[in-house]
Amino acid sequence: MMKKVTILGLYNTMATTVFGPMDILNQAGRLWNRVRKLPQTPLFNVVVATPDGRPIRSVNNIHIQPHCSIEEVQETDLVIISSATYIDRILEKNPELIPWIRHHYSRGAHVASICTGVFLLAETGLLDGKSATLHWGFVDVFRKRYPQIAVRQDRMFLDHGRLYCSAGVSAGMDLSLYLVEKFCGRTPAVESAKTMVLDMGRESQAPYAFLPATKDHGDPLVMKAQAWMEDHQTETIDYENLARRFHISRRSLERRFKRATGVTPLGYLQQLRVESAKRMLVSGDLIFFENGSFENTHQTKSS
Repeated sequence: MMKKVTILGLYNTMATTVFGPMDILNQAGRLWNRVRKLPQTPLFNVVVATPDGRPIRSVNNIHIQPHCSIEEVQETDLVIISSATYIDRILEKNPELIPWIRHHYSRGAHVASICTGVFLLAETGLLDGKSATLHWGFVDVFRKRYPQIAVRQDRMFLDHGRLYCSAGVSAGMDLSLYLVEKFCGRTPAVESAKTMVLDMGRESQAPYAFLPATKDHGDPLVMKAQAWMEDHQTETIDYENLARRFHISRRSLERRFKRATGVTPLGYLQQLRVESAKRMLVSGDLIFFENGSFENTHQTKSS
């Protein structure tokens, strides 16, 4: 029996967070079978619903035509919340969304969010006392807004039984494949991944995240210290001299730095260097030697 899926389309959403899951779920049991010349056995019936049934504009100014309004959704096995850019505006204009999500969850539906759609899921209260993941760029905002929810910013997606959330846009693909496996078994999920040329088993978004400590703390001295360290991260930094540069003692600098960013100056420098190494690995500019050391290929070629 096909599972009913409702993708909630929201104003200014990333279109990929609507069409990505829709394509993956809709083709499950179909595309592989078609390629292999087998009878097609669709596993999901997917519809896109908007708050009022009208088209929505995506962040790239593409208009998405829904199948129905949320009021027209009588039963669904799975609700997928697409990304949400302006959560307060969405809630102000569509206060019915929260009770609608709670209603279907109370009737046994599974609820999943993609990227910033987790803000809407958090508003329902269903994640209270649990953990969440989302795009790494929105972690600080989410933590401040929902302190009752632990953030796992390293995870690609999380499963809380009937509640799911995923990281950035492409993580919605990972979650969609996972949902194919959870609802229908391993074989259809593997077949879907193969026919759509997608990887399975990605669990961490750490390779994609830029994780150094926040700069929205409001301490101008610490922000200046952060900027200086970013410009001189490849050098040996003397923290006594760093403190004197900003006319403050080392102990005071460390105390203010930790209070503002959550890490010490040394910890911040280590974060900066790790991020630089990650960028060079991605670009192919970093060589890892058997002795455990790294070397920049540009430096190697010029020496």
